[in-house]
Amino acid sequence: MAKKSLDTITNSWLYRACKVIGDVVTISALFLLFCLPVVTIGASVTALYYTVYRKYYKKSDSISKDFMHSLKDNLKNGIIVHMLYLIYSAIAGFNIYFAFFGWGDIRLPDWYMIVSLLPLLPLIFTLPFVYALMARFDNGIKGTLKNSFTLCMINFPKFILIWFIIIIAIAICIGFPPSALVIPVGATYLCQMITEKAFTRAIDVESSREEDPAEDKASEAIDNV
Repeated sequence: MAKKSLDTITNSWLYRACKVIGDVVTISALFLLFCLPVVTIGASVTALYYTVYRKYYKKSDSISKDFMHSLKDNLKNGIIVHMLYLIYSAIAGFNIYFAFFGWGDIRLPDWYMIVSLLPLLPLIFTLPFVYALMARFDNGIKGTLKNSFTLCMINFPKFILIWFIIIIAIAICIGFPPSALVIPVGATYLCQMITEKAFTRAIDVESSREEDPAEDKASEAIDNV
């Protein structure tokens, strides 16, 4: 009788809903916790992507184990990539500020305002895929950045949708901080609907190229995936 009652509870929609919410909050909480040191944000984003992928694509129930596994495996590369982006962004930001507002009595020509925005392109055209690639494949830092750029190029303008999701997610979290316990997982899941299709397509193209060495190399989608 007790077993039957337990089965009734675990099969109820309320129990399943609570479990889903609990899983989402747990993953988001782990992500936020390991973002706190700042330098580990890249590794934490990578672990978030990996855990959401394992949970909703592979039906894994080992949330904490999956997160820590990815965090440990990608900690070094995640820190390096994040610091590269952080330093590069600071330099690009200062360049833009200098172009628009000058420095003391120093003023640059008006046309340089447009030129100063060009250094943002490497960020725009690599960031949408870089941590997803790090979570799913082992290509090294150079290979990951190169492949991220390639994927953005061959998935234009879909990668812009990833940026839209990220910006909206950040805006919601800033406007309503408690949503940070839900939004990271939701945004990552939406982004995976784009990135995983891009990965599958890239792998298929790479496999076809390897099967047919005479195929035009211009059709190469991704290296060493």
